[in-house]
Amino acid sequence: MNKKYTVGLVEDEIIERRALSLIISRNISELEVIFEAGDGKSALDLVHKTCPDILIVDIKIPEISGLDLCRTLRDEGYMGHMIISTSYSLFNYAYQAIKLNVFDYLLKPTEEEQILNVLRRCIDQLDQNQSAKEKEKKMIVHMSQAKYDADLRFVDHILAGDQHLLPRLYEIGFPQDGQWNAVWITLSLGNFHDMEEKERVALHASICGVFQEEFFIFARISQNNILIFLQPKKRYEISHFYAILRCYIWSVRQVTKPNHPCYVSPICGSLEETKAASFLIPSDLETLQLTSKDFISYILFDKAPHAFSKDKYTFHMCRMIRLIQDKKLRYLENMILTEIKECVGKERAKAWEYMRIFADALTSFSYTANLSILQQNITEESMVTDCVKLRDIVHRSLASCYQMPQETIEDSMTKILHIIQTEYASNLSQAEVAQRVGMTQTYFSRMFKNKIGKNFVSVLTEVRIKHAKELIRENREITLEELAALCGYTSKTYFCALFRKETGMTVSEYQKRREYGE
Repeated sequence: MNKKYTVGLVEDEIIERRALSLIISRNISELEVIFEAGDGKSALDLVHKTCPDILIVDIKIPEISGLDLCRTLRDEGYMGHMIISTSYSLFNYAYQAIKLNVFDYLLKPTEEEQILNVLRRCIDQLDQNQSAKEKEKKMIVHMSQAKYDADLRFVDHILAGDQHLLPRLYEIGFPQDGQWNAVWITLSLGNFHDMEEKERVALHASICGVFQEEFFIFARISQNNILIFLQPKKRYEISHFYAILRCYIWSVRQVTKPNHPCYVSPICGSLEETKAASFLIPSDLETLQLTSKDFISYILFDKAPHAFSKDKYTFHMCRMIRLIQDKKLRYLENMILTEIKECVGKERAKAWEYMRIFADALTSFSYTANLSILQQNITEESMVTDCVKLRDIVHRSLASCYQMPQETIEDSMTKILHIIQTEYASNLSQAEVAQRVGMTQTYFSRMFKNKIGKNFVSVLTEVRIKHAKELIRENREITLEELAALCGYTSKTYFCALFRKETGMTVSEYQKRREYGE
């Protein structure tokens, strides 16, 4: 195959080590000796750094014996070919070497031709393994491309409500039409128009890989978003299902962008409902204004059933975020266990809804929060009834966001300033913006003042007055009412007062100065 393979030599006798290196370099062009080590400890470090394809190891070496070195590497998952070289013919050594799956066992003194024969057999085996890996890789790529192409057609058929699709869905295990538990998920991917086809296929495969164990999935990647159709393989209560989705969406964000908007549709029971739900998907996900920082649409209480009211949802999530911010994690753990214990016996749906709110709170507090332990257990019905297990899950989930990372604060500030700069003409309030970035008002106010040096209202006013001056320069005929409205004020009197405070002159005075070029 003309591929070069790497070799590591572990031998405490310098002369023997150099001689072996010389034999390899002179006779086998396919091999390259990348390190030589005189003891087991340094050899272990070098294998960790270089991971050679072949490792030739003497048994009797300082620090760590050759067999212990091989055993440690195998325990760590090292898959390279090991060749034992030793002066000792003891059966126990040979037996241990066999158990460690070594490629060969050479007794010193070893003839040059014997060493070369072993190494050539080693190369043949590596070539075969490499060929098998390349075939497997090509097969995976081919299957990924086939799935990608098939999903494009499937999604189009589902969007069209094509009844001819149903028999094919039943064949792969879908429930009868009318008994579905399906949802649409739309993820914004930013501007991906420069992505090559093979990159789209790889991204599609990664996203499908996240869901495929628990769901039937069809996905379609467009220029700047991905549309996903999901049908769970098991039937869940609605609140439990949304809690599961919450964690899986977190996983998808690990292979896409963690801070881009996402939409989750209401649950659909049939192909017809699924088609109708597709018309509700927002064309611009950036317009979603939701409580969770992740912009997941099932928080839109008028479009999906909930165990809690919107006010209750907001209350619980903001309280959890506040406790995380104040690092009262033990108190929060106890609070969650108490709330869920009270719900499980009477209103099980509320227990799962509460877990979803907990997941929302974690990711709204920090994009780096880790929901993996929650995801591993959330499909199990017993998760909310096993107090010991639940406490461990909550504790380990909270441990991932003990402290809000600096980059997350910077990301939040970028988002806030973008909202101010682009939506200054709307009726913006600090409460609304805090909610949209997943912060309590108290924390938002403190964080904003610390980062900018001014409060939210002052910055918003500056932006509005700046744009008012631009509007005056661009349009000399603009009226006071139009100016106030375009800058987000319903009262022209209040606008005039703010304009004079910011500029030191009235609107008419500023207009005259601009007119005369002052």
